[in-house]
Amino acid sequence: MNWEDLSTVDLDKFDRETPVLLNIAAIEQHGPHLPVSVDSDIGEFFLKELNKKLGNGILTLPCVKVGCSEHHMDFTGSLTVTHEAFMNYVLGILESVLHHGFRNILILNSHGGNNAIGKVIAEKLGVKCGRNVRILFTAWWRAAAEQLAAISDSGKLGTGHACEFETSIMLLAQPQKVNLDRMPEGLQFEQAGKRYDAGLTGGNTVDYIRSMKRISGGSGVVGDATTASAEKGQLITNVVIEELSRILAEMKELP
Repeated sequence: MNWEDLSTVDLDKFDRETPVLLNIAAIEQHGPHLPVSVDSDIGEFFLKELNKKLGNGILTLPCVKVGCSEHHMDFTGSLTVTHEAFMNYVLGILESVLHHGFRNILILNSHGGNNAIGKVIAEKLGVKCGRNVRILFTAWWRAAAEQLAAISDSGKLGTGHACEFETSIMLLAQPQKVNLDRMPEGLQFEQAGKRYDAGLTGGNTVDYIRSMKRISGGSGVVGDATTASAEKGQLITNVVIEELSRILAEMKELP
């Protein structure tokens, strides 16, 4: 159920063990063929699918659309906030949820640039309130990494940003926003080496922090979007929703 669609009376009736999910996303460039709304569109699409599957067994908060996207600011249209501002804002939302007595929170990330600060937020809440609540943090591509690797045709380097996976999900969820005529051909990736290069399914042992313009060679795309399809978007969605549903079911039993 969408938190914002319910009245205070309706929300007060919910069991405080009901999992509450917050999606943190971004508004930033996704190459020439996708809109700047990709990360928030994908996050909201997954929330919608989870609500269809779980009904009143979950409460989904309004998506935090603008995230930490400083590494995309070479590209027109990207929006960003500082890590400090983002952390304080998200903490305020989640502390409000905790204030009302809810005990199980899953932070679901749909933007790579939120990974580090998202984990800090989860750690802050977990340490501060950990005796009484459960705070989980994951990204949709981490939650189903093994299954996603099996779906990919382009391999780890083909699934970075505005790539096979993100383009496929958008072709399923928001096809009217995809401009395939503008899609760059082939692999877009300024490779640094096996130790440093990774896609959405992982693969690196050292994080090498660069601007998106630098890592994409100026295209804004990291990976290979030419293998994307709506059918693949459905496969991706199926495994992500299944794994997230399992996480949400398991969290109430965590010690």
